[in-house]
Amino acid sequence: MARHPARRAHILALIGAGLLIVTFGTMGIELGNEMARHGDLDRQSTAAGSYLRNLHHATSEARICHYAWLAKGQERDQTCYERAIAQLATARQDFTGFKAVQKREGGERSEPLNAVESALTQIAGWKTTGGAIPEGGEQVLGTLDDNLSVLSRVSTLDQADRVANMVRNTSWQRRLGLLGILTGVLSLISAGWVLDRSSLAAARAEASSRDLALRLRATLDSLSLGVALFGADGRLWHWNEQLGTVLGLEKDFLKLGLSYEELSAVLVVGGVPLLEPFEHIEASLLKGESAPPVMVECHGINGADLELCRTLFFAPDGAAERRGFVLTAADITLRLRSERALGEAQKLRALGQLTAGIAHDFKNLLTVILGNLELAADHDQPDHVEQRQEYLSAATHAGRRSEALTGQLLSFMRRQSSTPDSLSLADLFSFLSGLLGRIIGSRIVVECGDVSGVWSVRADPAQLESAVLNLAINARDAMPKGGRLRIAARNVTFSVNADLMSLPVEEGRTMRVVSDPTPLTAGDWVRLDVIDSGCGMTKEVLAHLFEPFFTTKGEGAGTGLGMAMVLAFSQQVRGRVVVATGSSSGTEVSLWLPRAVTDVKEVVLPKSQPVAQIQERQMQVLVVEDDAAIRDIVVTILSMAGHRVLEAGDGEQAFDVAAAAKGRIDLLVTDIQLPGPLDGVTLSRVLAGRDAGLAVIYMSGEITADSPPPPGALEGARLLAKPFRRDGLMQAVTTALSARAGV
Repeated sequence: MARHPARRAHILALIGAGLLIVTFGTMGIELGNEMARHGDLDRQSTAAGSYLRNLHHATSEARICHYAWLAKGQERDQTCYERAIAQLATARQDFTGFKAVQKREGGERSEPLNAVESALTQIAGWKTTGGAIPEGGEQVLGTLDDNLSVLSRVSTLDQADRVANMVRNTSWQRRLGLLGILTGVLSLISAGWVLDRSSLAAARAEASSRDLALRLRATLDSLSLGVALFGADGRLWHWNEQLGTVLGLEKDFLKLGLSYEELSAVLVVGGVPLLEPFEHIEASLLKGESAPPVMVECHGINGADLELCRTLFFAPDGAAERRGFVLTAADITLRLRSERALGEAQKLRALGQLTAGIAHDFKNLLTVILGNLELAADHDQPDHVEQRQEYLSAATHAGRRSEALTGQLLSFMRRQSSTPDSLSLADLFSFLSGLLGRIIGSRIVVECGDVSGVWSVRADPAQLESAVLNLAINARDAMPKGGRLRIAARNVTFSVNADLMSLPVEEGRTMRVVSDPTPLTAGDWVRLDVIDSGCGMTKEVLAHLFEPFFTTKGEGAGTGLGMAMVLAFSQQVRGRVVVATGSSSGTEVSLWLPRAVTDVKEVVLPKSQPVAQIQERQMQVLVVEDDAAIRDIVVTILSMAGHRVLEAGDGEQAFDVAAAAKGRIDLLVTDIQLPGPLDGVTLSRVLAGRDAGLAVIYMSGEITADSPPPPGALEGARLLAKPFRRDGLMQAVTTALSARAGV
């Protein structure tokens, strides 16, 4: 009741009014009863008093008249005596009623009443005419007179007592009535005070609520993201001004009561609604179960990158009319740009680590190449052919190792972020196996587990490689004196939602943290583990692990962005990051990645015709390369293969050579980047316009075997990545001619 002052005031008012009603009612009833009782007594007392006075008067008159008659002997005195005796005799008949009244009034009346009754009985037997007073008559009259005097005095005293009692009763009732009235009035005053206080409190609460509503409105309008509040019926309750701006809606489109379906019908890009169907939301609301927010990243109707989030809410008392959902819309265009820039920064960090290792290996390989070539040049005598060939083979092998080294570097740099797709971990592990050794150094043993049976994952290759490389670099920094780094992956299937914090870990790694505490949804997952035998982490470091720019390294030794990038990657693929560590027990970082819906599809190349069928005639080949040394090698290899070769150093010269050539040009072998206005792609399109059957090979040192064709490349053209060997060049020639023949 204390929390409801208005109710308390009503109760006090009812109590006060009840007290007043009861008090006045009781007083009225008691007063009526008292007045009725005293009225009855007064009537009886009045009649008895009149009877007593008449009886006393007749007795006195009889005595006086008898004395006068005896003294004077006059007739009138006798008549007076006889009349008085007759009155007394008559009064005897009414004495029974008088006696009953006197006895009811109480007091000491029995003896006088009996004496009066006896005297009246004797007098009633006297002769009322012509007779003298009997013997002893005077004594009887005297006794009667004395007892009547006693009764008269007693009656007077009784009447006085009745008046006094009535006064006393009236005084008590008055005091009780005053007390009741006072209590009732105080209750009413208290009720009024409480009502006044409650009214004041209600006014203050209303003002506070109004102020809070204004603050909430100002807060909502100041947010950079749009917010909309919908009821359980899908009707719009509240929204802020930023919602229309973020979603690209017209100014007057949002209005109270707007249905979720109407909003969804407007937010359509490419024929696909951006919002989830209302039936899904309604089903969750009817269940009354809180569910995790639903988040979607998409392109808005105004072209901006948006993050839409839907969250259910329920009233604490479970009332259906106070449940609904909140829709937030955030423009994440700048954030995505920052994340991409952060990803590039992390790639540069990893590239720096990679370049240091590759530079060391490349210098070693150059030493081998140059040394063997010098030894081969010294052994130019005819009898040293075998030894010279041995030196040349060693130089060639070192050159091939250099080719693989630069290929890894280019492959790492050329990988771009894309929409998550099916990715084979076998390809990832094959790519990383040689790369990690150069990044983390020779003092750390790298072990890559067997992933031949592991499912494909839904992730971007470049981002996953960057995440694993950053984890490997962190592991290396945790093992300054060397150690063991193990990378493994395995399939995991959950039949129900799983709490990753409850999964078992190796002994000693008692401290754990997960990037997202919500349970992992049931289904198929791939767990990729990066485990080191380093010093582990403290509880303080673990608490700040995923914070951007947090680092335990010295100034200039680390950016503090590695784990933040790993976290961003896991959030993008809707996965998790779990870190288990312990003092001197090493660290285990587990990436939980969703299984790809479809496995990686094998790319089937069209069958090429046999080389003998393609190259059974001599061909005319145009070689365009601005580097004279490379051009000479290509010309020499093709000439030794029996082809007639034309050469040029840039696009314009190549155009002139082609125009002056005798006969058709069967194959164009050109570098993509050429000096002058004509690059390799443009040159190929110009020459193909003159001869549709022209086969084309594009050469470049900035591509890899799996690079996409350059923009504007001819259909069927082949890519040849530098550096290349004779076998690679001849295979490209065969493939290009085969593709052109198929066309």
